[in-house]
Amino acid sequence: MSEPIQRKIYLTDLERDLTFSGFVKSFVESGKTMDIVLLDVKVYEYSSSNFLYAAPEIAVSRPKSALHIEDVK
Repeated sequence: MSEPIQRKIYLTDLERDLTFSGFVKSFVESGKTMDIVLLDVKVYEYSSSNFLYAAPEIAVSRPKSALHIEDVK
């Protein structure tokens, strides 16, 4: 089920060495997969924290085991 969540998160894709910082538009867990749509996104290289690019919206669909989610406070 898709639930709109009004919070900012860091979403790290450990296999692709990327961290996405943005506001959650939608979040769906299905079996072993997570589908997340983020708004107002900044993308960083995880290993160096170097800024790579920004985008108004990004959709990520990956295995749960490849992703780490952290709330931004």
